[in-house]
Amino acid sequence: MLRLSLQSGLLRALTRRADSRAFPLVVAGAALAAELSMSVPFASLLMAAVLLAPRRWVSIATLASLGAAVGALVLYLVFHHLGWNRLFAAYPDVVRSTAWRDATHWLEHYGVVSLSVIAALPVPLTPALMFAAISRLPVAEVIAALWLGKLAKYHVYAWLASRFPDRLVRHGRRHVDTLRAVLGNGTKADGGTTPTRGGRR
Repeated sequence: MLRLSLQSGLLRALTRRADSRAFPLVVAGAALAAELSMSVPFASLLMAAVLLAPRRWVSIATLASLGAAVGALVLYLVFHHLGWNRLFAAYPDVVRSTAWRDATHWLEHYGVVSLSVIAALPVPLTPALMFAAISRLPVAEVIAALWLGKLAKYHVYAWLASRFPDRLVRHGRRHVDTLRAVLGNGTKADGGTTPTRGGRR
């Protein structure tokens, strides 16, 4: 329930600020919040953001990857501070998961480079962050690996979203207009206004 509430809140924030010049920064903030939540998948929010402003997909993907990398770095530092015993007690399901075993295997054999690969793939990042934190990998290398991985992944997602067929884009924008009307924003995606009750604009 909390995950859905946070995801809906982030989507509302993106929708309300889609016409702002600072929209890529708003997307970066949403990426940071989604990463810190450890539960909200950011890929769908990123694609929604690109559909709201398709011509800005490069800046959206670049700043979103930076926001997500900063969020991941914060988690890395938190996990590092917790240490192995408290980490295991706080997240027993994670450290027993297949994703944990895969992440530990990759990090043990390939080091910090594997963190960049994991960040670039559509797989859970949290187990890799946990293992990297207790392995005490250098912070500078960790943030560089996270950012490069996220940068590659988000550019692919954003490019695909920006290249959606026009018919799908128009369909998506109709949903955006409906969402904005429900939220009471009153501004359509094309820059016009949505009539309110009583016929006023």
